[in-house]
Amino acid sequence: MFKKTRRKLTLMYSISFLIFFLIFMTILYFSIVKLMDYQQIEELEIYYTEQYHDFFEHMYDRDRKVEFNENRMYFYYIYTKEHILVHGDENYKGLSKKVESIYQNEDGAKSSVKRLHWQDEHFLLLSKPIQNDGEFLGYIILGKSTTSQYHFFQKMILLFVVLVIFFTLLIGLLSYYMAGKAMVPIHNSLEKQKKFVSDASHELRTPLSIFYSSLDILESDESKNLSDFSKELIKDLKDETQLMKELLEKLLFLARHDQNQLEEKRESFSLTDLLLNISEKFHRTLPKEISLKKDIQKDVVFVGDPKKIVELIYIFLENAVLYTQAGSISIKLLQTNDKIKILIEDTGIGISDEEVPLIFDRFFRSSSVRKRDGTGLGLSIAQAIVKEHGGWIEVKSEVGKGTTFCTTFPFPK
Repeated sequence: MFKKTRRKLTLMYSISFLIFFLIFMTILYFSIVKLMDYQQIEELEIYYTEQYHDFFEHMYDRDRKVEFNENRMYFYYIYTKEHILVHGDENYKGLSKKVESIYQNEDGAKSSVKRLHWQDEHFLLLSKPIQNDGEFLGYIILGKSTTSQYHFFQKMILLFVVLVIFFTLLIGLLSYYMAGKAMVPIHNSLEKQKKFVSDASHELRTPLSIFYSSLDILESDESKNLSDFSKELIKDLKDETQLMKELLEKLLFLARHDQNQLEEKRESFSLTDLLLNISEKFHRTLPKEISLKKDIQKDVVFVGDPKKIVELIYIFLENAVLYTQAGSISIKLLQTNDKIKILIEDTGIGISDEEVPLIFDRFFRSSSVRKRDGTGLGLSIAQAIVKEHGGWIEVKSEVGKGTTFCTTFPFPK
């Protein structure tokens, strides 16, 4: 139980950290991207402001050409409002044609920012209008290479992935260690509680047996001198003592199960014959309003403790009777290549969805049967028996229609 809880805590802490770290890295990444974009656009805006008059003068050049200089930091192309190239300075040959194809259908009177991927290079483009006394004459496209920044961000993403994996593993190990430390006092407290229950159950059995024997002697020796009320009182005391004895036996069983001190008895027996025998005996105890149905597969052999399997089946059957005032209870046994399944079904009042996860808790009693006799330990014992045999229990219930307990045991092919 503690190992499972420790793993759950570790997983929860690791996932929480991973989500937080991913959000942080995502915000950091896009913040850096936006900051660098803003800085690069601002550089182009400054360059445009500084060179505006030169750009304006080029609008009237008769010798329309594009000059090439690979050492330039910025490049630009000047167009008329009819999208005709007037002048340009570039640092990548042939780039003007690609840029022209992008802006051919754009409105040059409006400023815009675009990104371009061309021949394994990345560029940032800024389009600005050229005006004279409010008259739109043309536009200029300024740009710069952002290839180095692009590669930087690629490496940055790879670094973030490595950091996320590394710190997630680190936090996972740290969470596992801290979860273990946090559960030490809980584990010690539970162990003390288990030991107390075991010791108390052990110690109370003897005085309880003496008390019951004393009542039995008193009833037989003084039967002539006892009034009817006294006889009835002794009978009630014996019944309550018997119930207390059963409760102590159940608590002792669970305490031994918790401490892995149960005697493991394994023998091969016919599960088919065992269930048929239980069905015949249980059928005789049922009220007339409840019928018993059987669907038991033949020749099913099981390896385990037959006494505990008998106790398991009776717990489910008695539980079915508690929830069924009138209707039917059925026992089913089927075997596949790798599993053996025992199903106990009833057509009773059912269990609500809120209570289904709680029915295996110790001393839990459903609100619909709380006034009836019982200790609330039956299903806890059933679960302990099934786990001892390497199986598991599934519960399906619908209020007003009934409940099905399906016990599955692994069976080697």
